Amino acid sequence: MKIAVVGAGSAQFMLELADFCALDGIGAYEVALVDTHPGRLAAVERFGRVVARDTNVPAEVRAHGDRVAALDGADVVVTSIGVGMQTSIRPDFEIPARYGLRQTVADTVGIGAIIRILRTAPALAEIAADMVAHCPGALLLNVTNPMAMCGMALDRMVPEVRTIGLCHSTWVTAATIADLLDIPIGELEFAGAGVNHQVFISRLEHRGVDVYPRLRELAAGDTPFARTVRADLLRRFGYFVTESSKHNAEYVPWYLPWDEQVERYDLPINPYWERRANNAEWFAGALEVADERRPFRRDLLPSGEYAPQIARSLVDGESRPLYANVPNRTADGGRLVAELPEWAVVEVPATCDGSGVHPLVAEAVPPQCAAVNRRYLDVCDLAVRAVVEGDRSHVHHAALLDPNASATMPPERIAAMVDELLDAHQAAGRLPAALCR
Repeated sequence: MKIAVVGAGSAQFMLELADFCALDGIGAYEVALVDTHPGRLAAVERFGRVVARDTNVPAEVRAHGDRVAALDGADVVVTSIGVGMQTSIRPDFEIPARYGLRQTVADTVGIGAIIRILRTAPALAEIAADMVAHCPGALLLNVTNPMAMCGMALDRMVPEVRTIGLCHSTWVTAATIADLLDIPIGELEFAGAGVNHQVFISRLEHRGVDVYPRLRELAAGDTPFARTVRADLLRRFGYFVTESSKHNAEYVPWYLPWDEQVERYDLPINPYWERRANNAEWFAGALEVADERRPFRRDLLPSGEYAPQIARSLVDGESRPLYANVPNRTADGGRLVAELPEWAVVEVPATCDGSGVHPLVAEAVPPQCAAVNRRYLDVCDLAVRAVVEGDRSHVHHAALLDPNASATMPPERIAAMVDELLDAHQAAGRLPAALCR
């Protein structure tokens, strides 16, 4: 088994990287690390070796300055990349803020995500093309955001590579619900499907009993949970959605444009510097482990993330459940999510085993929830078309359809904001040539 990690220096990937370096019970294997930042690459190599040593796992952790060398012969390739690192995200917050647009995370759908996919998709496509040449047949496990857009871009640009997008938001949501209802997580049965960070949980049962009435009662009460965006969406659409309230606030038009909504739901506005500080703190913690200034906390593993579980299943053959972001197609020409378009990348239940990842046809998505998903997907489709087709006008079209932006400002200001964003990234050398002016 050879696992290649591209973007291994990502601060947010440190715990998952530790998981990859501590896969006990599968025999000897290699973890090949690559990153564009030499200093971070050297640090994560030390980090991975400390984790492997301290967990008594025969993993050979090796840094590579050359991506092709890291990919050569890999069975699994994990992508956790940020083109331009945190510096590239700053204008995605600060320029829209000058136009009065509020954002909370800017990594899934919306203006920040639209701009981010323009610099991310070409980099992912280059990695996938290298995979075709140097590790054909390897699984590409992508944890890079914007997840749905990345998957759609790779499906259109390098369809030969099997790409699985992985995110923890659905199982974290299940754990949140279990905690709210005081149910052991292992006893909660649930189903859901949709798009990344916007999966609607359509079924909730405990020992064969529908527990949705209990969750809806909590959302209607006077509790901290009731004073969240997700509880409000549950009240209005009837079903609970994945990801945090701060994420969901920017996917729809009803919260961020309005002062009273921001105050009511205590939403963080344009938190670029907070995010940058958090990333610095996470990486500093990993650096302390790498330099053996503090021990690695073995109790943090397993992380629960899906990618290490998939790697383990490829070796031991055991079937494990997960949620996967994949093209909305079945082998027989059907759709995994009947209510959403076939060109989309959707998040659905799946299993993994020794032969790979197997998406499952989802249970029905309630029509009102599917309608919310479709607006999200329309923005994704146009943003991906912009980069795949080299059509700058589609960046404008995607921005005009963004629910948050269109509820905040008129078309003329959206157009001016988009042009200023594109010009800023062009000046920094991060914009594809076809989208420059």
